[in-house]
Amino acid sequence: MKKFAFILPLLSGVCFGSIGIFIRLFSEAGFNNMAILATRNAISALLLFLFLFVYDRDLLKCRLRDLPVLLGGGFISMTLTNVFYNIAVLNLSLGFAGVLIGLSPVYVVFIAAFLFRERITARKLLGMVLAIIGVTMVSGVIDHGITFTGLGLAAGFLSGLFYGMTSIFTKVSIGRGYKGLTITFYAVLITAITTAPFANWGTVAAYTAAAPVSHILLMIGHAVVGAALPYLMLNVSLRFIEAGKASILTSSEPVAAMLFGAFVYSEKLSVISVLGMAIAVTAFGIISTGKGQNAKSGQQEKPGAE
Repeated sequence: MKKFAFILPLLSGVCFGSIGIFIRLFSEAGFNNMAILATRNAISALLLFLFLFVYDRDLLKCRLRDLPVLLGGGFISMTLTNVFYNIAVLNLSLGFAGVLIGLSPVYVVFIAAFLFRERITARKLLGMVLAIIGVTMVSGVIDHGITFTGLGLAAGFLSGLFYGMTSIFTKVSIGRGYKGLTITFYAVLITAITTAPFANWGTVAAYTAAAPVSHILLMIGHAVVGAALPYLMLNVSLRFIEAGKASILTSSEPVAAMLFGAFVYSEKLSVISVLGMAIAVTAFGIISTGKGQNAKSGQQEKPGAE
């Protein structure tokens, strides 16, 4: 499994990159931001609960002293990320907001070095820098310029910080003996609970009644692809690779979003965006081929390894 672990955060980023398609569909239907978040995570929590109840009920168990870590981690890494990212999007260009949330690997690499003693190697730094350059080029900021407000800038930086905390809290939870399914369940559960009071449920009900089968299936697809599956893949990968590397690899999100936009909405790709995608893919290759931490045994990289 370890040799394939690097693929999981990449696929997680691809799933996150597809969320824009669902957001556009539900926004056009009249959902507010909180309704999109609440439906996505409530359905994810329900599906995970039913699966765990049948598959292994022990995975639903949580020690009382660990509840703050599981729920707090989910609230910070999922709820606050989305709240501040939404604020950033409303006050910045979409591309610039994407760049700021794409800075999450920077925070994770240094926080993980402090908390988990993950080595900051030349390979990791190179991959991080190339990923940020690639994401910036893909975002369209270079093509269209930057417009910003102080509020948007602050919200954008915070969205990147909280997004990066996903890897940190997951690593802590894994250290306490929890599996990826358990961590994912509690994360989507707390996000569903905290966003539900602010959702426009009347619009959701009207949308569902208009075409029950197709619209419910669409919301289920959004829940699986936009929350349950990507967070689960990221959580599983962190049992085998370092938090910093996983965070860099999830930077595949804007690259995937660009490709989804091109194929689904026929959005034009600029030369700079394509070059950025190539640079980002190179960064992922650099990180994926590095020798990392043995997450199961707890052994660190050998001196000089990159």
